[in-house]
Amino acid sequence: MINNTEKIREMLFFNDKDDFYFLQILKRRKDNPDLEKDMVVIDNIYINSLESYDKRIPHVIELCNIENARAYFRVNKRNYAKLGPHMLKRVVDIVFTENCRALRSCFDSVAGEFHSDPDKKWIIDIDWIDVITPTNLDGKYLYEKVVHDATALQFEAKREPLMIKIPTKNGEHLITRPFNLQKFKEKYPTIDCHKDNPTILYCP
Repeated sequence: MINNTEKIREMLFFNDKDDFYFLQILKRRKDNPDLEKDMVVIDNIYINSLESYDKRIPHVIELCNIENARAYFRVNKRNYAKLGPHMLKRVVDIVFTENCRALRSCFDSVAGEFHSDPDKKWIIDIDWIDVITPTNLDGKYLYEKVVHDATALQFEAKREPLMIKIPTKNGEHLITRPFNLQKFKEKYPTIDCHKDNPTILYCP
């Protein structure tokens, strides 16, 4: 069981009445072999305040336990007003392609794609298989080197370093601020770095 609800709560801030965070509860075939699709969206949830977060978390955990599903949280903040133009363009595109059933999930799709967080956050996706090798069986040195270098690259980019460690099923997500991605990939070509992917909030 993975429960990152307290760690993620500490990252939330709301500066505007239209700010929100987006989380999804997803049921995956990997966890449920009888599922007909690779993935099914159980629920899309919008967090408008810390009170909203605290109120919804028990429901999220309960639903994940019942459905054997995972809750994924996008750590970059969204904004209803700033999503408006993207939403309008998406609706027009859908209407003109005559794929009007897609209108049902239009806002969820747009909310997943576009963030407006002034304090952008990236995710370094550490799978233990990437850091545990035949010549480095515990992976500790390489892991600590990744943390050190990602911190140094944030300093180099003139940003106050952020390093929040979010446990996952297969490793860890390191939440950072942006840095020189090319330099990072030159050193760690097998480690993925995502600019707006979700992290794991809860997994039974």
